[in-house]
Amino acid sequence: MKKRSALFVVLLFAMGLIFCYFKYVYGWLGFSKNSDTPKEFLSNVKLETNDYTNDSINILKQLKSLLKNHQQSFYDKNYFDSTRLIIDTILFSPSFNRLAVLVITKNPTYRQSMPDNRYKWYYDGYCYFGVKENDSIALSWMGDMYINFYDKKGLVNSLREFYFRRLGEVKDAAGLPKYKYNLNDIRFWNCPVWKEIAEQKQRDKDFEEEKRKHPENIYEPK
Repeated sequence: MKKRSALFVVLLFAMGLIFCYFKYVYGWLGFSKNSDTPKEFLSNVKLETNDYTNDSINILKQLKSLLKNHQQSFYDKNYFDSTRLIIDTILFSPSFNRLAVLVITKNPTYRQSMPDNRYKWYYDGYCYFGVKENDSIALSWMGDMYINFYDKKGLVNSLREFYFRRLGEVKDAAGLPKYKYNLNDIRFWNCPVWKEIAEQKQRDKDFEEEKRKHPENIYEPK
């Protein structure tokens, strides 16, 4: 009887540890609902090493320009010339004309509005979607962010958890699926967000054209 009681206590204690791990360490969402990509739809598109290197350089140049001008995800003035940009992952569509980039920034903590002086650096993470035409890549940020991490590995894990397991759950303002699929799903490359990106590019193009032809009709805050 005593052995049974001891075994029951050990099992109860183990279950408590597992519960605490998933709730407080791993994150409860990792233990509950996620939209894992079915194996038959997992993307395994690979680019030649030279092409991958060239695209990486192209992407970094564009990201540096966005950061310098505080555009898209880099609107925060805490970013500055010494902010380090790190490309964690690039995924390509089968036709290589679309891509997604997981980007990490490394910044000194003294740049934060409320810095934690126990740490020297903090990290932010973003995902950019890109449309490639010949050697040109146009990047778009859709507004998702992971910010103020003091552990780079923890940030990378959070980014991959969201974009590879839960992206398909995201809804738009109307409550409809914004992406429908995870980033590592081969079907992602034809999801609704690409239409949204194309429409935004057209609006930007029309704006620049109007500014060129009729600058008197354009107001841009300084």
